[in-house]
Amino acid sequence: MEAKAQKLRNNQIGFSEDGGQRFHGFTYYPRFPGQQDPPYEPSKVLMIERIQGLKHKPYWEKDIMKKLGLPMKVKHSQAAIVANTPSVCAQLWKVKHLIRITPVSFPQGLPEDGDIAGARLQENGQLVFIPKLKSDAQIAATQPKPEDRPDYLDTDTVKKHLRLKWIMPF
Repeated sequence: MEAKAQKLRNNQIGFSEDGGQRFHGFTYYPRFPGQQDPPYEPSKVLMIERIQGLKHKPYWEKDIMKKLGLPMKVKHSQAAIVANTPSVCAQLWKVKHLIRITPVSFPQGLPEDGDIAGARLQENGQLVFIPKLKSDAQIAATQPKPEDRPDYLDTDTVKKHLRLKWIMPF
């Protein structure tokens, strides 16, 4: 009767006769009777990095990597950010031998105004906000685009000047 009075955890089916907690596909036996696992809130966002090449891999693994944002031509060090949803986790499970998964944490919390300028994602998965980067982003936004400046040299102009220098070097 006590087992039914307790609230079932996420995805838990019930309790077994020998004291185990039954889930879909397995039974969990706590180390000590009555032990409660500490509360754990999974990350809502995951950072994934490719750690192995896609050469000679099946087409379905390459397709999954493209859907996740890690195509074949991307270098190993580049990371992609994906949501921690069951459908994405099912895709990640299929290519788990090719990637490194890091949960993204927010030690400073999310900004109230939703402004993510100055945000920096570190290798350990922490998203931190650096005020200097935010001010640099504001300065860059107020400056004119390089194409609008009179001293901007595009590819055609550079080629023209180099050709003239080649024809008349002095």
